[in-house]
Amino acid sequence: MFMRTSLTLILLFVTATARADEPIADAANDRFAQAANRTFAAFDSPHEQTWQSPFFFMQLADTQYGMFTGNKGFEQEAALVQRTVQHINRLRPRFVIVCGDLTNATPKQDRYQDQVAQYRRDFSKVDADIPLVCVCGNHDLGNRPTPESIASYQSHFGDDYFSFWVGGVCNIVMNSSVLKDPSGAPGVYADQQAWLQQQLVAAKDAQAKHILVFQHHPLFLTQEDEPDEYFNIPLERRTPLLAQLKQAGVRAVFAGHYHRNAYGTAGAMEMITTGPVGRPLGKDPSGLRIVVVNEAGIQHQYWGLDDVPAKVDLSTTSNPK
Repeated sequence: MFMRTSLTLILLFVTATARADEPIADAANDRFAQAANRTFAAFDSPHEQTWQSPFFFMQLADTQYGMFTGNKGFEQEAALVQRTVQHINRLRPRFVIVCGDLTNATPKQDRYQDQVAQYRRDFSKVDADIPLVCVCGNHDLGNRPTPESIASYQSHFGDDYFSFWVGGVCNIVMNSSVLKDPSGAPGVYADQQAWLQQQLVAAKDAQAKHILVFQHHPLFLTQEDEPDEYFNIPLERRTPLLAQLKQAGVRAVFAGHYHRNAYGTAGAMEMITTGPVGRPLGKDPSGLRIVVVNEAGIQHQYWGLDDVPAKVDLSTTSNPK
């Protein structure tokens, strides 16, 4: 009896004193390792390459744990994410994708591991049958990403770029931080560009119903030839990339980073920048985007967390921003 009690106390002590940067071992968190080998394990790609029926997904951005307080705490972000998770579980989208800046601290900063742990705790509450797709942002990698910072991200959230199919739609996830500044990881930038071209060709050959791209940085906010600034991709890399995406028939690019909503078009392709789950920097409140995908196209709307609808109408034909 004494030995059993002692063992229990030791286990409780080890659990209580576990470091925040240690891997979370329970099965619910397997979802954070789904992006591997440049695909996403939750989806059966051969089966999902065929159009099935209309569906919807949720796009989130900039949970950015710690931004409200300058990394001194993250209670406000956690509360906003927990409300978001309630909406996700109630509406049951085909998948959820978080477009970067999962944390406010970068991998080299002291609070990074604590913020990662809180992100994982909160999003582990998303129902297990709703895939959660994570996208890297500049806070997740640093403004000048390096192979080391990318490896740190991968240890918590899987691949930094990959693709997956859902219901006849090809979804391509990009590491936009190396598009913004490739100087610290030129090899990663080159490899991603070669890989992207392969994905676009394969999607066209497979007759994808739509091709959607997800990343953290907007390619542009409102105009495809707008001047370079903090929130967009430099023209030096933006211009050839836009030509590549337009030639492939990409339907839309989804991003975050701006902490408010913005919209533009490049030919027939939409550039959709979504406001934050975390701290807003403009008039748009903390919220999420609901995207309805049908055979003819997509419709999408941004909702503040106080206004998320009771249900999603898959027959929607309007496209309010």
